[in-house]
Amino acid sequence: MSLATSLYVFWLLHRVSEDDLSCGGLETSEGQECDPSLAGHDLKEMLQKKYSGYLSNLRKEFLKKRKKGKLPKDARMVLLDWWNTHYRWPYPTEEDKVKLAKKTGLEQKQINNWFINQRKRHWKPSDDMRFALIEGVNSASGETMLCFDKDSIGSETK
Repeated sequence: MSLATSLYVFWLLHRVSEDDLSCGGLETSEGQECDPSLAGHDLKEMLQKKYSGYLSNLRKEFLKKRKKGKLPKDARMVLLDWWNTHYRWPYPTEEDKVKLAKKTGLEQKQINNWFINQRKRHWKPSDDMRFALIEGVNSASGETMLCFDKDSIGSETK
């Protein structure tokens, strides 16, 4: 629960009238006096009854907002399947992204962000991938060679 939420709930619970704080708001049997040692427990129960519906609605509302950051499980599974199939080079084409968006029901921006985050968190190009890229670019163009090393990426003209 955030600080603002905690403060709001605290404010709600302390909004009780003076009558509630003295034993006037508590139901007691006739002839019984209000026992101060029981008042705290009874007061807590009374407050829980009085505000439980409101607090439960607040809790649901905050849980909805908190869950906003997670994609649906079935969509994540589709993306992970694609990821595992293309792990050596996890950069989907625009066509792949459109297909994934249709398959998952997500927006293309969500697909893009998922892949960006996934690559940052879980992918490191292997050395053989770097060499394969250099060979592929050299054989295809013959003019520009991409140079990969562990510290930088740049180009070198022949």
